[in-house]
Amino acid sequence: LLGVGTWFAIAFVGHQSMIDMATKARPLTQSQAPRPYKMLENLCISRGMTMPRLKIIETEVMNAYASGIRDKNYTITLTRGLMDNLDDEELEAVIAHELSHIKNRDVRMLIIAVIFVGIISFFGEIVVRGVFRTNMPRTNRSRRGGEVNAAVLIMIAVAIIAIAYGLAMLIRFALSRKREFLADAGSVELTKNPDAMIRALEKISGRAKLNAPAEIREMAFENPKTGIMDMFATHPPIEKRIAALEEFAGGRRDTRSRPTRPTIETSPQVETAKARNPWGRPRG
Repeated sequence: LLGVGTWFAIAFVGHQSMIDMATKARPLTQSQAPRPYKMLENLCISRGMTMPRLKIIETEVMNAYASGIRDKNYTITLTRGLMDNLDDEELEAVIAHELSHIKNRDVRMLIIAVIFVGIISFFGEIVVRGVFRTNMPRTNRSRRGGEVNAAVLIMIAVAIIAIAYGLAMLIRFALSRKREFLADAGSVELTKNPDAMIRALEKISGRAKLNAPAEIREMAFENPKTGIMDMFATHPPIEKRIAALEEFAGGRRDTRSRPTRPTIETSPQVETAKARNPWGRPRG
């Protein structure tokens, strides 16, 4: 228990330093980047929020994430590629998305979830080692029986821990996907510009993979799907996010440089699916 408490304390207090070390993020001052700084300042003033710190990762990848647990250490980190490739409206939409994560306490929830998943792994290792040591044979006569007992107990302990870990991960992924839809909605609420969010998603698609641990990529604006099933994805597919913006926020794609999507006859199954609002809001 002392080890678990120590791990939790270190992770809780030093999580931001760990994130910065893993991503090589550095502070971004107003003089260095007046454009995103002014956008963030105006958005925070409009909602009466304490302004998070801004940081940057020097990479051509296009992504962003919010981090922190308390008001004094909330941070929004942008990549150089994001700042260089998005126009003002698109960048503001992404910043508003990350600010919505902070406003909704998603950042705190995700970081605590990551810490607890780490605690489960840590506790599991302790249990397995404890079972193994307890059942170590003390004499040659008891060696065979001790080895069998230890193997059975270890298998049971590993199975229980694996199930608990797997369920914790699936719940975490499901919560993460839901919170992404809500953060998109929050961005539209802040900027009143769903079209800008759609354009940002289209530009970021295929260029978002951060060179960072999985736990950090889960916090990002976009985390390209690597699993074979939707339940293992931390983010909804970009097409689903765009569809939600079109359906429930009145957003429109920029069709000037791309052909209009053909009209397809809607089946009853599609109508049923469309009725399920991923933002948790009634239609109309």
